[in-house]
Amino acid sequence: MFQNTTISRRQALDLLLKSAAATGAIVVGGLLIADWRKNQRGSTLFAGDLLNPKHPLPEHLLTPIDEFYVQSYALLPPTLKATDWQLQIDGAVTNPLTISWDEVLAAPQQDIYLTMECIGNQTGGNLIGNALWTGTPLLPWLQRAGVLPEATEWVMHGADSYETTLPIAELMRPDVRLVHRMNGEPLTRDHGYPMRIIIPGHYGQKQPKWIVRLEAIAKPKRGYWERQGWSNTAIIPTHSLVRQLQADRVWNRHHRVSFTKDGELGWGSGVLIAGVALDGTAPISRVMVSTDDGSTWQSAEQSHPDSPHEWTLWRYFWQPTQPGNYTVLARAETSNTQQSLEDDNPKDGSSGALRIFVTLS
Repeated sequence: MFQNTTISRRQALDLLLKSAAATGAIVVGGLLIADWRKNQRGSTLFAGDLLNPKHPLPEHLLTPIDEFYVQSYALLPPTLKATDWQLQIDGAVTNPLTISWDEVLAAPQQDIYLTMECIGNQTGGNLIGNALWTGTPLLPWLQRAGVLPEATEWVMHGADSYETTLPIAELMRPDVRLVHRMNGEPLTRDHGYPMRIIIPGHYGQKQPKWIVRLEAIAKPKRGYWERQGWSNTAIIPTHSLVRQLQADRVWNRHHRVSFTKDGELGWGSGVLIAGVALDGTAPISRVMVSTDDGSTWQSAEQSHPDSPHEWTLWRYFWQPTQPGNYTVLARAETSNTQQSLEDDNPKDGSSGALRIFVTLS
C-alpha cells in the first residue's frame, strides 16, 4: 500500500519549507500543522433572512467542506485507495481483527451532526466547523475483538504515522463511529479519506484521520501532541464564540469593527450579534451576551440541537442608543457549568471569551 522512499533529513526539511511557502502553512518543530490562510477565510455565519429576527434559527448549520479547517500532523496527507484500506484491531485483545472497506460499508450506516474543533483553536478562533458525518458504530468490532482485562488504553494510529490514546471505555461508547462521508460527500484527502474516527466530546486531536490501526495496550501511553504538553483528555469545555456582527465576520485576528448609524446595516436599526456555543458532554442551556465588557448580561436567542456534540447557534439583537466605543462578550452555560471569561491554560482547549471592540459613529 505504501511506497518506502529514503531521503536525507536535509532533503526532508527543504521539501517541508518549500511546501510551507507554497501553501501558507505554519511549520512548528519540523511539522506542517496548519494552512493559516485557508483557516482565515470563510463566509459569515448568518446571511440574508437570518439577519432578520423574525426568521427562526435553522435546525442545523453546516460548514462547507472547502471552508472547514484543516490541521495535519505530517508534511502531506497520505494517499490511500478505499479498496485497499484496512483497519487492524490488535494488541491486548482476544481475537485480533482486520476490517475491510467493504465490511464498513456493509454495516448499518448512520448520520451524525458533530462539530469538530481543534484543541489549538485560540479564543474566538476559526479552527472549528460543523458537519454531517456518515458511517457506522465501531463498538461491534471492538466487542468481536474482545478486550483483555489488562488493557487500559487504545492507541489510535493514522496512516500519516500520527498516534494518540484514550481509555478503553472511551472508544467502546456506542456513539463512536468510523466515518467515510462528510456533508453527503466522500471524505476529501485533507479530511481523512477514506476513513476517520469520530469520538464525540473530544477535540480533533483525539479523532485521527486516515485511521488504520487500533491497538489495545496495558501500560498507559501519551500520543504525539500530548507529549508536547497538550491535554491528554482533550474534552471540549463549555464555551461560546462570537462569529458575526451585522454582516461582518469576526474572529481573534479580526475583532475590531465599526458601524455608522445610517444605512441598511447601520447601528440605528439595531446590531446583530451572532455566534456558536459548544460543550463536550452537556447541552448548552443558555448563552449570555454583554455589550459593556461584562458589566451587564442579556440572554441570546439560541437553537437546541438534539445532540450536545453539534454546535448551538445563537443570536442577539442589540439596540444601542448612543455612538461610542463598546466591548462585546458572549459566554455559554450548561446545567452545571458556566464559561470563564479568561483562559488560564490554553493547552487544554480555549475556554475564554473573546472581546470584540465595536465603534459606533
